[in-house]
Amino acid sequence: MKTKVLVGSTAFMKALGERAQSAQDLLYVQAMTFEGDAAGEELIDLMIDSPARDKRLIVDSFSKAVVSDHFVFGPKYLKDASFRSEVKNTYLLIHKAEANGVQVKFVNPTGPLMLRYPLRNHKKMMVVDGLYSYLGGINFSDHNFAWHDMMIELEGQSIGEAIQADFLSTWNGANQSIKVDLESQQLYFFNGIKSKDLYENFFDEVRGAQSKITVISPYVSEPLLPVLKEVAQSGIAVEIISPKENNKGLFHDYLLSQSGKRFFTLLHHPGMFHLKAMLIDDSKLVFGSSNYDLVSYHFEQEVVMVSEDEHLVKSFRSQVLNPMMSASVEFTTSTTGSTKAKITMSLLKGFCELASRSLLRPKNR
Repeated sequence: MKTKVLVGSTAFMKALGERAQSAQDLLYVQAMTFEGDAAGEELIDLMIDSPARDKRLIVDSFSKAVVSDHFVFGPKYLKDASFRSEVKNTYLLIHKAEANGVQVKFVNPTGPLMLRYPLRNHKKMMVVDGLYSYLGGINFSDHNFAWHDMMIELEGQSIGEAIQADFLSTWNGANQSIKVDLESQQLYFFNGIKSKDLYENFFDEVRGAQSKITVISPYVSEPLLPVLKEVAQSGIAVEIISPKENNKGLFHDYLLSQSGKRFFTLLHHPGMFHLKAMLIDDSKLVFGSSNYDLVSYHFEQEVVMVSEDEHLVKSFRSQVLNPMMSASVEFTTSTTGSTKAKITMSLLKGFCELASRSLLRPKNR
């Protein structure tokens, strides 16, 4: 299987555009966020221009409720004309796509009074002709395009068929909870708390570390942190690279509070990034849509790949990890976060555990 690390939205869209232009059979695109800005327009034009016979776009219903990190029906909608225009243009772009042969489906409706808001499909994945696939963290909005992130292009029939099958399962209303074994890769499709046993299988990959684990994610929390603590106690070195300017302050503050327990080294990367990856023993790369956080674990559909492909690991190290390590600064301040962050995260954990087993339990269909 051939692989290519695409760092940043420009490199990603160039690669996707080239594959889309040569597509013959199908072009499937899935993301959590799609907005009526330049990024959204670029995607729709790319899909319309593709000669593929079967063109489909899946967007999570999050994008009906939230645009540019603001609730659609909130104060900003009333006060900001440009925000209202972006909301309107989101639907205009959808109509434009449908009028030009692109099928569009919103999944995971938020329900009355947005009571099902936590239940999101968080996947970002694409497949072209069942041969070229893309996995990573990039959504289709200007602010997501501006964040440091990556997508990985995977060329191969077996991975393409697996991505295509999951896409169609979602399209038809069914969420998968399944592990797909490929040559030197494992592909995990998670469905919130219904994938609890599958997550344990996945965490065994982490527990199997022999020397070192480096985690890159803006929103690290449980259930990954206890696993990292477990391996650290057996002598494994653990590093976490986190954005210094996190758009979700709770996760920033909570990670500071946990760094005082000394089972991991915390490195702050300047600005905000949205990239999610783990490198285990410098030989096993974990990447996809998951942030390895509480909300993802309990409520969301995710896609994660574990790969031991030597070329991919080498490319990731040179294009992503080494530059991020060079730009990051180790957190050494004695102040380790507020009590408020610990209490808030504890309350969030209690809510997630209770809600995901009752009213907000993810559905298979």
